[in-house]
Amino acid sequence: MVTVLLVIAIITGGSLWYQLNDTKIQLTNATAQLNAAKPGMDSLKAERDQILSSYANLRRQINLRSGIEHDSQCFITPDAPEISAKVQEITGGYSEEELWKDYERLFQWIGMNIEYNLDSPTPFLPEAISGTLEWGTDFWRMPVETIRDGAGDCEDTALLLASMLLNYNQRKFPVWIVGAKTPGSPPKAHVAVAIPSKNNQLTIFDIAAHYYTPYTPSPIPGLGSKDIPQAIDHWLTYLERKLPGAQVYVAFSEDFYQEFSGNQEFVDWVSKLLT
Repeated sequence: MVTVLLVIAIITGGSLWYQLNDTKIQLTNATAQLNAAKPGMDSLKAERDQILSSYANLRRQINLRSGIEHDSQCFITPDAPEISAKVQEITGGYSEEELWKDYERLFQWIGMNIEYNLDSPTPFLPEAISGTLEWGTDFWRMPVETIRDGAGDCEDTALLLASMLLNYNQRKFPVWIVGAKTPGSPPKAHVAVAIPSKNNQLTIFDIAAHYYTPYTPSPIPGLGSKDIPQAIDHWLTYLERKLPGAQVYVAFSEDFYQEFSGNQEFVDWVSKLLT
């Protein structure tokens, strides 16, 4: 009996040894295959990361053109060489005595040389490559592009004027973009240029609407300014037919971006800022 058990043990042990040895060989081969495949896997991972990085960069460039929130500030470019050259050509350079006349000259140059042109639908890329593509209604041009194209809509001409005014006045005086939109869904929106003064006055330039804050008394034509609430009310009353019930919802410049619930919140904010 002992001999039989010993023989069985030897046979079983030998079988297990061969199985273990075979498994070891298979593991060794699998490890070698994985090691051989690792450079290719690393290359695929690097390629994937490059694709994702390129997509993120492309997404940023395309979605920037929708001018959403703080992206809108990127479109105020007073230091662009073409802006400087055009401002110099139109005004001859900064003059304290000619400040408001030159402001008006820049306003009139854009009105005469930039044709109003509606935007085409603009794609808005999702965060994930596999996401759903959306389409917007606005395509924001850089000011130099507006000059080159000779065309643009309200935000394009407003951004061009703001850039020109800041270049002209050498950033000595603030120049803002102010936006108004109608209630309801979807709202209609519109932007213009606003120049605040420390005496709680505001001047609005709206090239697309052929409007600027008039001089008071009104029988005397020319550029002027009004108390902040009056300036906003006068502008929006002028726009009432195309933008019924519009209220101020945003103001921004190179160094700030601020949203509002309506005219009164904007007026309060500006009043505190200028106090």
